Amino acid sequence: MNNRTQEMLKLVNKFSGRHHRHEILSDCFECWAICISNMVDIPNFDEREKRYLHIVQKYDKADLDLMAQLFALVWDGLTKMPETGFYDLLGELYMLSDTSSKQAGQFFTPYDVSRVSAQLTLTGSDNLKNDILTMYEPACGSGGMILAFADVLQNDCKINYAAHSFVLAGDIDSRCVHMAYLQLSLTGIPAVVEQRNALSMEVMGKPWKTPALIFQYSRFRHLFETDKEAV
Repeated sequence: MNNRTQEMLKLVNKFSGRHHRHEILSDCFECWAICISNMVDIPNFDEREKRYLHIVQKYDKADLDLMAQLFALVWDGLTKMPETGFYDLLGELYMLSDTSSKQAGQFFTPYDVSRVSAQLTLTGSDNLKNDILTMYEPACGSGGMILAFADVLQNDCKINYAAHSFVLAGDIDSRCVHMAYLQLSLTGIPAVVEQRNALSMEVMGKPWKTPALIFQYSRFRHLFETDKEAV
């Protein structure tokens, strides 16, 4: 277990007994995702801000302080990853907190396995000649496989993933959508994350657009010519 994950689990255990771990982490992930989205995604600001205020009213000041401390650890860990090394921070927290849906077969791929898969897929691929590499992850979980994709692009292929990759990710579980959005946003990956049924292709709610995509939208605009509702 990573030291940062241990520190975060200790904070989760300090929340008042009025809320179960499952609810606490679900609310944390959603509130943090909204905080990032509302800094850049103005069209969705009002709806998401209303949702944020609805969530936080359930918690007292002490619990909200803990939520802020947790977010500081998440922000610090994820924003430093391109320099210090990638790993699935929120996926690790989620699985070790014993809040994942085991009944639904929800077991996240270990990061080392994800990285090997990315290496096998990308190393020597002709696709690396493309100006923008695209990835579709229909059951993204916390986004660990996508982090591995960015890791290999940067460190093995010497490609700037923030400028030369785009990811469309989805998951049927809203907690996973928020986790993936957080991790992709704070590591600078251009992406759209949707709550989507990978079998029926039904999309629930509005897409979550990472800051790296919004800030460079003119660079990626052509990818959405046939799917104008994606962004």
